[in-house]
Amino acid sequence: MRQFRPKCLIVDDDSIVSDFFNFILADKAEYIYLSSVENFSSTIRNHVFDIAFIDLHIHGHSGLNLIQELKEYAPNTPIIAISSTQEVEKVIRAFRLGAVDFLTKPINEDLAKQQFRKALHLKKMADSYEILSDKTREISNSIIVGDHFKTRQLKEDIAQLKNFELDTLITGESGCGKELVAKELHRQNNSNRDRPYITLNCSAIPSNLMESILFGHEKGSFTGAVTKQIGKFELANGGDIFLDEIGTLPLDLQAKLLRTLQEREIEPIGLGTTKKLNFRVIAATNENLIEMVKGNNFRKDLYFRLNKVILHIPPLRERKEDIPQLIEYFIKKKSKIIKTISTDAMDLLMEHNWPGNVRELENIIDNLLITTRGDFIEKSHIQKFNLGFNPFEEHSLAVQPMGKSQDVYLLDMAKSLEENLLNCEKCIIEKSLGVFKKKQEVADHLGIDRRTLSRKLNFFGLK
Repeated sequence: MRQFRPKCLIVDDDSIVSDFFNFILADKAEYIYLSSVENFSSTIRNHVFDIAFIDLHIHGHSGLNLIQELKEYAPNTPIIAISSTQEVEKVIRAFRLGAVDFLTKPINEDLAKQQFRKALHLKKMADSYEILSDKTREISNSIIVGDHFKTRQLKEDIAQLKNFELDTLITGESGCGKELVAKELHRQNNSNRDRPYITLNCSAIPSNLMESILFGHEKGSFTGAVTKQIGKFELANGGDIFLDEIGTLPLDLQAKLLRTLQEREIEPIGLGTTKKLNFRVIAATNENLIEMVKGNNFRKDLYFRLNKVILHIPPLRERKEDIPQLIEYFIKKKSKIIKTISTDAMDLLMEHNWPGNVRELENIIDNLLITTRGDFIEKSHIQKFNLGFNPFEEHSLAVQPMGKSQDVYLLDMAKSLEENLLNCEKCIIEKSLGVFKKKQEVADHLGIDRRTLSRKLNFFGLK
C-alpha cells in the first residue's frame, strides 16, 4: 500500500529556504515551491495542501495577503509564517489571519520539523472534524446520532412510523437513549408544533399516587384531594404520552392501563364516568418483559398489546462505530471551545465495552470538557476513568482494596504465604456462595467437584 505523503506549499523568494525544506522534507512530504506571488492563486485552487509555509516578505509583496487568501479558500490548511526579522506586529497580524505558528530565519531544523508534525496533526484533526460535521448535518433532521448499520436501521424503522398513530414499545439497556427515540417519534409527527408530548417515569412515582397521576381525580374524591387534577393521559390528548420504565407499573394499574389502551378512554377518580381521548402511547423498558410475564410480574395481555411495534436500541458496545460521532455531538452541544481527541485517547474509548451505554459516554465527555486544560484530550485524561474496571460485573471475584466489605481479603504480613493463600481461598468460596444459589453451580464455577467443595466448606466452617 502506498504510504500517505502530505503535500506542502512553500512560498518564499529565498532559494536557500527551498533547499532547506527539500533537505528536511524530502522523505516526509511532496512539496510545491513558489518564489513569487504570480501563480499563488491558481496554485492553491489546483492543489489541496496539507501544510503551507509562507514568507511575510516576497519581492515587495506582503505575505499577510497570501495568508488571508489561502485561509478564505482552504480554511483547514495550517499555515506557518516565515520572516527574516522579529516583526512582532506582523507576526500578531499573521496569527489573527489564521497562521498556526511562526519561524524566523535562519530556520532551526528541529523546530521546523516539530512545527511540521504539529501542523500535520492539526490538518488531520480539522479534516476529521469536517467529515464528522458533514455526517452530523446529514442526520440533522434526526436527533439519533450514529452511522453504524444498527443505528441506521433504527432510524429507518423510526422513519417508517411517520404519520402513524401506533402505540410503540422501546426496549434497550439503561442509558442507551430510549427517551431520545421517544422524542424522535414525537418530533417527526409534530409538524404543526402544538402536538402534546407528556412524559412519566413509572419508577419514580409512589404506587399509591400513580392512578391519580395517570388518570386524574376530582376534588374531594379522596382524603387530600383538595383540588381537581388532570391526569397525564388527558394532558396528552391529541398527542403522545411517554411511559418510561413501564415494567415497574403495579399489576393493578397494568389492568387499568390495558383497558385505557383498548378503549381509548379514562375514568378519573371520583368522576363516575369515562372520557374518550385520542393519544399514542410510547412505552419504554430496560427489563425483559417476557421473563416478567413468566414470573407473573407483568400482564401477558398488556405485553401483547404493547408489542404491536417494538423498537430495540442496541447497546453502545454493539455499535462502537458511533462513538466518534457521539463524542463530536456532545462536544459541540456542551462546549463553546472545540476540543480534539488524540488517536491514543480515542483508541481507549473504542476499546471500552460501555456498560452504562451512551449515558456513561456523555458523563465522561462532560467531565473531560470541565477538567481538561487546553484543546487536546490525551490518553492520560482517559486513563483516569479506569474504564477497564466494571464494579457491576455480575460474577466478579476480584480481590478488592482493604476495608471495603466483609468479603474482602486483607493481606496479613504477619502470616505465612500458606496462611494467606488459605484465607484468600476462603474469601473466594464465601463470595461464590453469595453469587450462586446451588452448591453444584459453585463447584462448577470454581472448577472443582461437589465432594471437594463439601470438604472445603467443612474445613473453613462455611455453610
